[in-house]
Amino acid sequence: MSTNTDRNLKIVKGIHESAHFHPEMELIFVIEGNMTAEIRDKRYHLKKEDLILMNSGVTHSLEAFQDTIFCCVRYSYEILSEVMENENCIFTCNSVNDTERNYEELRKICRELMYQYVKQTHSTQCLLKSLLFKLLDCLIENYRLNSNMENMSKADNDVRLQQIFQYVSRNFRYSLSLSELAERMFVSTATLSRFFKKQTGIYFADYVKNVRVRYAMQELLYSDSNITKIAVDCGFSNPSVFNKAFRDIYGLSPSDYRRQKKAQAQEKEDRDRKLREELLRELKERQIGEKRLSPAGRISVAVDAEQGAPYRKNWNKVLNIGSVYNLTLANLQYHTLHLMEQLGFGYVRVWNVFSRKLMISDGKRIGGYNYDKLDVVLDFLVSHHALPFLDLGRRPDTAIRSEGQSIFYEEEYIDFGSREIWEAQLKDFIHHIVKRYGKEEVSQWIFELSRDSNHERNSPYYQGEGYDYFRVFRYAYGVIKSVVKDAQVGGPMGIIEKDQVFLKRFLTLCVEHDCVPDFVSFLLFPYETKETGGTIVYKRAVRENFETEQIEMMREILDSLDIPKCKLYITEWNNSISNRNYLNDSCFRAAYIARKLSEIGDSVDLISIWMGSDWVSSYYDTVGIANGGSGILTKDSIRKPAYFALQFMNELGDTLLSKGDHYIITRKGKQSYYMICFNFKWYSSNYFLRDENIQNPEVLADIFEDDQPVKLEIELEDMPVNEKFIIKRRTVNREKGSILSEWKRFQYENDLDGSDVKYLRETCIPGLSMEKRETGKGRLQFDVTLQEHEISMIHIYQDLA
Repeated sequence: MSTNTDRNLKIVKGIHESAHFHPEMELIFVIEGNMTAEIRDKRYHLKKEDLILMNSGVTHSLEAFQDTIFCCVRYSYEILSEVMENENCIFTCNSVNDTERNYEELRKICRELMYQYVKQTHSTQCLLKSLLFKLLDCLIENYRLNSNMENMSKADNDVRLQQIFQYVSRNFRYSLSLSELAERMFVSTATLSRFFKKQTGIYFADYVKNVRVRYAMQELLYSDSNITKIAVDCGFSNPSVFNKAFRDIYGLSPSDYRRQKKAQAQEKEDRDRKLREELLRELKERQIGEKRLSPAGRISVAVDAEQGAPYRKNWNKVLNIGSVYNLTLANLQYHTLHLMEQLGFGYVRVWNVFSRKLMISDGKRIGGYNYDKLDVVLDFLVSHHALPFLDLGRRPDTAIRSEGQSIFYEEEYIDFGSREIWEAQLKDFIHHIVKRYGKEEVSQWIFELSRDSNHERNSPYYQGEGYDYFRVFRYAYGVIKSVVKDAQVGGPMGIIEKDQVFLKRFLTLCVEHDCVPDFVSFLLFPYETKETGGTIVYKRAVRENFETEQIEMMREILDSLDIPKCKLYITEWNNSISNRNYLNDSCFRAAYIARKLSEIGDSVDLISIWMGSDWVSSYYDTVGIANGGSGILTKDSIRKPAYFALQFMNELGDTLLSKGDHYIITRKGKQSYYMICFNFKWYSSNYFLRDENIQNPEVLADIFEDDQPVKLEIELEDMPVNEKFIIKRRTVNREKGSILSEWKRFQYENDLDGSDVKYLRETCIPGLSMEKRETGKGRLQFDVTLQEHEISMIHIYQDLA
């Protein structure tokens, strides 16, 4: 038994195949895009990661757009019959209309098969072949139809027909008799003949001839066997019978066909090979994240404890909490106060100040404004010493499942009928808050004029001809600065990769008209943007240093315009835009935060994580303990690993001693040291081959480059001689502080009572350990071993006992 990977496995980009059949069983796995499969007059629309199987001899057609990529795996019934010892080889595998079965294991094997095929990490095809058989084993064990020849009278027509095809595929090399097949299926020869003709449109004998000729044609093109041997091997009694059958179908003798078509077949194979190589290069570019050698082993870190540079923290300044209307809700008010108190946030960033839900105005007239509900929110913030960060822009109330897929979407911004109506509203609002809270208070607030570059035409600040964002910003800047000169005013919350041309023009105009923003704000999510047919498409960035590159581009724009006083704010930042992605609840996100803040934290003036609470994306489907929301608190106030990452980062000292790929070491005072260590793992290609809305926690183990630990050997030099120090360590990993690990003990049950939730709230905390060490000759040495995605806060201080 053998498999030829080039024949068994193909990756195809775009296709249009009219109705046809073949003796092999065929499995389709969609890697990217959408396609349509028609099987015996039934159409199925496949999307990314859908699977569908065509049994042997079943007529089907395939159609996919040029940008669709899919994997095609074929198995001959020779292989199937040998593996299954002539048992039933009919399968039902269709993820489009079969919602009862879990296809995740099959998808997992397909992803690994794609990974190995694209990356070609091994010198032989042994691993690829083993994965092809692993895939086949999964199909046999889970998707084989349980029906035997003995009970065929009870099976439906499709199953009966496929068993006939299977019988022919196994036995076409030998003498085939319709009467023998009818006897095996417990029907008369005439009944079976009528059934076959009705279902296929051809007679049984003609079908057998077609199958034999098809196999013979393959041998003519791809082997050097003589024609007599090919005829006998394919079930023909002699070369003359073979010659006549071949002429009936192809209009040529076998020898003429071989002579004319073999060169064409070789050319086609060469073209296919080149296309395959181009496609592999494209997939390699898209699906970087290969399983690199682990950094585990020994990483030595030697630090001079007496040296250092000032260390500035900019990640605990601003808390993103959602629409202004959200803060009328008691649960979000509670979470806001908790996060301010525990993580030290000073500003609370909210948007949709002019929301329909607040009923300030209908947007059709000037004057008569009702600020009652808005005052409730601002009173709450001011009374608890929170400084408002007000995004005055227009944005929908929405939550994202994956790139381009919304869970819900609702426009809540007031539709201002004209520029004059909007300007009057804004001016009155600024005077209102100054009158209510005082100029000294409002002078500390931050005002942002965000711009939704994806939907600007459909969601402007106001209606009317000649709408221009710069005019909006210039007016708002002037009004705010004329009343509260010291308040910060900025914008436009750009996407650097997409908005570069706009940003340069906007900032140039700001310089020319003397309204340079106090800060330029950006979104920072690891997505590449591409415009297709006038529509912006977002794709997850495969480069591990994407965030660093984006900030460098932002800085280059500011430097090129020579506006040094303008600050750089990242007002929304996360590893994912999805609100249904268990990565948001995982230890991965904690390690991501620590690693990226180590890389980019000192290159911006402010960075604000997206976002505070899962309540912001609550919807019909958020019925459980964790839902993959982007909050650092669940709806039940359970702290996620990301929460502890920010807490650990906040505890770092004000003097930076050293930082690297796995650590940040700081000093607080003279002899108190705080360091955070982390073992961050980048994605493997499996992550980019699947939808972003990961809603099964068990999947997370299969989407990273490796799961190996890291061992750090830390040495603090120039310490006091022969002194005792305490090393206290708090750790978040899959055993400690992980909501997903603790929830797994409940088998991910959603219907938990109050005591269960309280237990999770109390147990999802970091592990704590302590040891004592002496400095010896002025050096303090210790080791830190980290699991994958583990973060540890280590506090070292002198033992005065």
